[in-house]
Amino acid sequence: MLLFQKGILFGIMISFMLGPAFFILIETSIKKGFKSALFLDLGILLSDAIYLLAAFFIAEKINLWLSTNNSLQYIAGSVFIVLGLFSIRKNYLQKKEADTKINNLNAVDTKSSNLIIYPFQLIIKGIGLNAINPGVLVFWIAACTYATNELKLTNIELLTFFGITLSTMFLVDIFKIYFSSKLKERLNNSTLAIIGIGIGCLLVFFGLAICFKDVSF
Repeated sequence: MLLFQKGILFGIMISFMLGPAFFILIETSIKKGFKSALFLDLGILLSDAIYLLAAFFIAEKINLWLSTNNSLQYIAGSVFIVLGLFSIRKNYLQKKEADTKINNLNAVDTKSSNLIIYPFQLIIKGIGLNAINPGVLVFWIAACTYATNELKLTNIELLTFFGITLSTMFLVDIFKIYFSSKLKERLNNSTLAIIGIGIGCLLVFFGLAICFKDVSF
């Protein structure tokens, strides 16, 4: 029972950690709706599960490789900076358009949502978004180390603990996505664009932080 509670608390804590994936998930929920954000979240969590398994089996080797290969850090940071700048430009143009004419809110950036392939694109985007951030892998390595050394968990207990953690993260994300998607009904296109510009600025900030500091998230 104590293991179950610790897994839930750990999952809740991770769900509210502020990183690039968090903000893109919220933006997707607000601008594209609940279903689109849910598929994106599935990709993010799948990437988390893959990194967790990698951390579990080869944590020491990965940690050594990351510490001697700074190029990955700069590549990941550059990707987030480009994503942020693209988001700023895209939303700035949308705001200019919204300021000059009355738009239908339901027309915001959902033109691909009826395609069969669209959910898979979002899942792949979620996997890629998490995979390019080396901080995610470092975090799961640290989490495995903590669970092994501090909590003294055995192999089966580790699988149970992190299974509960990932399940809790998914449930919390569903609530975040649901409530964020409801904001769409109360916001106009101009306000949505401003939110997008703000999130773009945050992505640029995270990209710079990855490039010029030690991995911290």
